[in-house]
Amino acid sequence: MVRGADAKEYGPVTLEQLKLWVQEGRVSVGHELKRSDMGHWASASSFSELQPAFPSAAPAPAVGAVPPTAIPPETIAAVGSLKSGASWFYWIAGLSIINTIISFTGGSWRFIFGLGITQIFDEFGRKMGGSGPIAALMLDLGAAAVFIFFGVYAHKAQTWAFIVGMALFAGDALIFLLAQDWLGVGFHAFVLYCLFKGFSACRQLNEAASGPPR
Repeated sequence: MVRGADAKEYGPVTLEQLKLWVQEGRVSVGHELKRSDMGHWASASSFSELQPAFPSAAPAPAVGAVPPTAIPPETIAAVGSLKSGASWFYWIAGLSIINTIISFTGGSWRFIFGLGITQIFDEFGRKMGGSGPIAALMLDLGAAAVFIFFGVYAHKAQTWAFIVGMALFAGDALIFLLAQDWLGVGFHAFVLYCLFKGFSACRQLNEAASGPPR
């Protein structure tokens, strides 16, 4: 496996294919690789089978060591922004589930970062009585699962996950706007800003390379 400068993973590929990538300049000594018999990543120059392909490479560091110049600083910053933004999908889902549990147990407070749609489900569930709360719980878990789904693919640098997730969360903000819950609107705007930063970093990484750079 090869980890590119865009933090994406490519492969698995055979040794012959990997040597070809080295010859084409797609893989350099700074790239991180993981062999099938390894549980960790290491710099390309650490692998004896590849060292002949890097005639100008410096003496190889110990397997597991990563040269400080392996990944450009701007790429490290972009990866950090992407992961930070993508993590908000998990926070949205998690806090919405907590709000559901609080409502289900008769509590009267909630986290502002939670979804407004789950609160609507909870209210209808209480009014229906009988199995209404259980149905509301299932709907709440489904809504949370959708945002977890977006979080998983956003962490994989899939721009569509950010776009669709932000659109749905912006739609959810309308619930607070119609209810004139300005604090909820404000926090939704803040989270959307964080998600947009993650989206921008995701797009930057995807534009940097469509594969291991030449």
